[in-house]
Amino acid sequence: MTENRVRKVSETASICISSVVSGVSDVASSVTHGVGDVVHNVTLGMGDMVQSVSSGVGDTVHNVTAGMKRLLTSPPVTCESMVGEEECPGVLPATPRNTSLSPVPDNPYSDQSPGTDSEIAEEEAAINDELGLSEDHFSQPEENVFCLSVEGLESSIEKCKSLILQCEESTTRRRALVHKLIQLRLRLQETRDAAEIASTGVLFHMSHQLQPQKPPLTRASKQYCDKCAQIIWGVIHVSYICVLCEYQCHGRCVDGVQRRCPSIKVNEDPLYILRICPEVGLSAQNYKCAECKILITNKFTVITKSGRKLRCRENAWCEPRRCDYTGLYYCPACHWNSRMVMPARVIHNWDFEERVVSRQSKQYLLLMKQKPVLHLEKLNAFLFKFVEELNTVKKLREDILIMKQYLSTCRTAQESRMLRQLEERQHFVENAQMYSLQDLVDVNSGVLVDYLKKIHSSFSFHIKKECLVCQGKGFICEICDVSEIIFPFDGGVIVCSGCSTVLHHLCYTSRSSRCPRCARQEARRKQESVDE
Repeated sequence: MTENRVRKVSETASICISSVVSGVSDVASSVTHGVGDVVHNVTLGMGDMVQSVSSGVGDTVHNVTAGMKRLLTSPPVTCESMVGEEECPGVLPATPRNTSLSPVPDNPYSDQSPGTDSEIAEEEAAINDELGLSEDHFSQPEENVFCLSVEGLESSIEKCKSLILQCEESTTRRRALVHKLIQLRLRLQETRDAAEIASTGVLFHMSHQLQPQKPPLTRASKQYCDKCAQIIWGVIHVSYICVLCEYQCHGRCVDGVQRRCPSIKVNEDPLYILRICPEVGLSAQNYKCAECKILITNKFTVITKSGRKLRCRENAWCEPRRCDYTGLYYCPACHWNSRMVMPARVIHNWDFEERVVSRQSKQYLLLMKQKPVLHLEKLNAFLFKFVEELNTVKKLREDILIMKQYLSTCRTAQESRMLRQLEERQHFVENAQMYSLQDLVDVNSGVLVDYLKKIHSSFSFHIKKECLVCQGKGFICEICDVSEIIFPFDGGVIVCSGCSTVLHHLCYTSRSSRCPRCARQEARRKQESVDE
């Protein structure tokens, strides 16, 4: 009787242990896909129960639980191939990074970006020295205009005002001082608004507006911290994302963020570096990362500030990585081999091949991609002869600006909001000279030409066919006297620069390029002068 009872208890324990081990294996599989704290607590409870039933099986379950703990605390170091815009950062040693490294005192790449005017850059550097400011939109210097308090900013503003009054008008120094005054006032307003932003639960650090991030909903969405380059486990780690530039980081990494939000530079000084890969060399950077200032090397050894040597793993990358946009070198944590189109190569070579850039350059280029800041006729006027599609876009944009004068005074067009068709590219309604980088990319792919031809035909059909009011604003050629109504945006016509009369191009050239209306006005003026 006792033996049967022992046998039944043993069978029951075996069934319980096997089911528990199977459950723990399923739990471990779930944890690898991101199901975190809840599963972790359940697993610990299961482990305790199994250890109380059988010590041998308890050791097995304990090993499984320990493996799960290691998985939760140490993210995988291998990088899967990423598709689309998701990049996989370089793997770093497990030792935490030292974020207190001070920058190089003589920083050759502060806010003097290559391609800017040398005189203005020198004046700005001298003004920064006089005001006690050292400005850098990305790295964290020891004394920075962005780190000043409200009182410090107000003092700098007053000092800047007094320097402006002491300068002569229309000088480079005065223009640089006015530009600096605008930057200080913008920074003062942003500092005053920081308290209101923080009251909504958003962290305000290094001009980033860090909002708590929700865990990813799919297994495929893998996110990495822009500070430590380690994976963000959505269910386990508290993470934040900047609503302005999409900078992502762990909650524990917020205080160590050194990268300035690129939206500040986009709002204050939206300019591209228009030199092709302006490399300065590692010696100019003192062999340190251009962003975090950590010592970079091409060996499998990383030396920290304390002098302790750390041996990297075999699959780690410790070599300096060059950014094709700035020409500076970065460590693998700040340079993930992201690829972007380079504006300088597009303007000078019409080259749209994507090149590797650092994280901060990628974020800046993404924010600048839609900004119409490129005046192609000043930067490279030969592009319109070299690229036929670009010349077509220029003609269509000029015609649309002429049509705008008709549509803006037409009640029917205003009620139907025809000009809203260009809402995605608002600068097309303002001028025909400025282009954004996205415009040039769309010109190369053929998307922009089709887009403008569709809008051009829509506007032209309304002016020439639908609306009688717009038709009444047309012209009749005074030379051939044909009853056909012509418009300035038609093909084969010419607009007189003197009186804005529209004539057929053939008629105008056949009459020795003389406008009959201008001739009548000139004869009338002569007659009036004779009568007087």
